[in-house]
Amino acid sequence: MRTISEMLRWRARRHPDLEAIWYQGESTTYGQLNEAASAVAAGLIRELDVTPGDRVAFLDKNSARSLELILALDRAGAVAVPVNWRLTAAEVATVVNDADPVALVLDEEFRQNADQVNCRILGFDEVPRDSGAADPRRDDEDAVTWQLYTSGTTGLPKGAMLTNLNLTALTGSILFEAPELHEGGRSLVAMPLYHIGGCGWALASITCGSTAVVVREFVPQDVLAILADQKIEVGFLVPAALLFLTSLPESQTADFSSLRNVLYGASPISPEVLKRSIDTFKCRFTQVYGLTETTGAVVALQFEQHEGEKLLSAGRAMYGMDVKVVDAEDRDVPHGEIGEIVIRGPGIMKGYWRRDEDTRAAVRDGWFHTGDAGTMDAEGFIYIKDRIKDMIVSGGENVYPAEIEGVLAGHPDVADVAVIGVPDDQWGETVKALIVPKPDTEPTAEAILDWAKERLAGYKRPRSVDFVQAIPRNPSGKILKRELREPYWAGHERRVS
Repeated sequence: MRTISEMLRWRARRHPDLEAIWYQGESTTYGQLNEAASAVAAGLIRELDVTPGDRVAFLDKNSARSLELILALDRAGAVAVPVNWRLTAAEVATVVNDADPVALVLDEEFRQNADQVNCRILGFDEVPRDSGAADPRRDDEDAVTWQLYTSGTTGLPKGAMLTNLNLTALTGSILFEAPELHEGGRSLVAMPLYHIGGCGWALASITCGSTAVVVREFVPQDVLAILADQKIEVGFLVPAALLFLTSLPESQTADFSSLRNVLYGASPISPEVLKRSIDTFKCRFTQVYGLTETTGAVVALQFEQHEGEKLLSAGRAMYGMDVKVVDAEDRDVPHGEIGEIVIRGPGIMKGYWRRDEDTRAAVRDGWFHTGDAGTMDAEGFIYIKDRIKDMIVSGGENVYPAEIEGVLAGHPDVADVAVIGVPDDQWGETVKALIVPKPDTEPTAEAILDWAKERLAGYKRPRSVDFVQAIPRNPSGKILKRELREPYWAGHERRVS
């Protein structure tokens, strides 16, 4: 299958009465979903004069109607632009105005968040439908169908343009890692649809003939109940979600006997959270690594590989993808040496919307440059060290915060941790640890530094510790290092040394 629309037609012909989406107690069959996608596509073409390539943005929490709109837009030849509902009005305007859509469709809850956008605004109830029109057939495998905005942890968000071929490649490769996605199965869709981990997983579920059990918003107690009540077999969750779920007392007594595999990724996971998750859910766990620009997962670590040194790895390249590690001149580095992880394959985005220079910088000779620093071993396993831009240079030595965060997270009194570089007259930068203590504990800076001293080389150890109430993260769980560094680098002309 070459396009999303073609997939949905085929699924509707094959088993029209099979449940495609379950949402808040309501079911939508594949036949109903296909008919709705055609009706909305026809209405958009007739009423809004939507033409191939037009952008249509939407602002909503997870819902069946959002998935229906995504599928309808592809059928109309348009481009779906999901917008992060957690954004402020000014941030919503930045994304929507950059996308330049013909319309923004929103839930009424977020209408006040859209008062600065420069386009037509529709509520979901106002989206036109034309059930009597001929089924639109604007199938183009090379056409952009989704435009997902990057999280913007290091700058303004950019619109990554994903084609039908990108998305069908995602489903093809994920099947090798998650055979639990199957016709008649039940798949949890709990991550936000504005993120590739949400919309990409939802599409993979529907493409495989599973029921996408959609959770409107991640509320740990609700998700635990749905996992048990809906007899979920497989799902994708970020590490922060696993942390929240396994921290609930009821997670130790709930019935998860239907659960067969949990895929996790989008941010680093601590060994403690991973072990607790495996003990709680008693099923397979598969780590995946990827980015918006690679249409999600491109590297996977199978459950059987969760042991020894491999436990520190993100895994190996998935089906159809090539991964390697290169130096600043794009030359392959020897096994075990740190360089930038680059990726090639059918999932690589078409480019950034209206940012040709950024596209050329990111995709060179067909290889997408991730900005992640890592190593590769002789078996092809990738070990991610950190974001290159987050790297700390102290006394001429490169220090990768993620490595230190993993060590400090093992301290029995540490609930969460972030490591940043702060300015130092002698060393250029030194390592600072920001610690969120566990409830009812009072760790001291000296205790944290002693813990690091026993486990890290001298140049990697934190030189100072600050205790904070929370670590700021974006919706996918990535630490907002720029926000954390800001007060320490204020007044410095350069933000690195």
